[in-house]
Amino acid sequence: MQTDDRERLSRIRQSLDRLAREIQGLLPVFTDRGPMLKGTVYAQRRKCGKPRCGCASGEPHGTMMLSRSEEGRTTLVAIPDGYLKEWQVLTRRYQSFRRARARLGQIYKTMLSLLDQLEAARRREP
Repeated sequence: MQTDDRERLSRIRQSLDRLAREIQGLLPVFTDRGPMLKGTVYAQRRKCGKPRCGCASGEPHGTMMLSRSEEGRTTLVAIPDGYLKEWQVLTRRYQSFRRARARLGQIYKTMLSLLDQLEAARRREP
């Protein structure tokens, strides 16, 4: 086996090891037992339409909303009084889970490519 081949195999193995460690770092997100809430919390600002209301010429009314996708359609839910902080935590937990899940898919795709390279470099013909 050539020195270049050994170095290439070593780099592939190191990359696989680095990706495996990254997967270990993602595991706490997946094994967390806390509840999640799908969606995003945001402030919706709008004018009510009453001509004498202060919002007609000034600051629009604000309502905290949860925006979420259900069966391909976006739905908005007004956040009940006293639930804002809790829903923010729950939606952040969900978003963190989804980011970690997407990253795991990328890692596996990269690992499969590296394994294909490793196999091709190690395979010998009779």
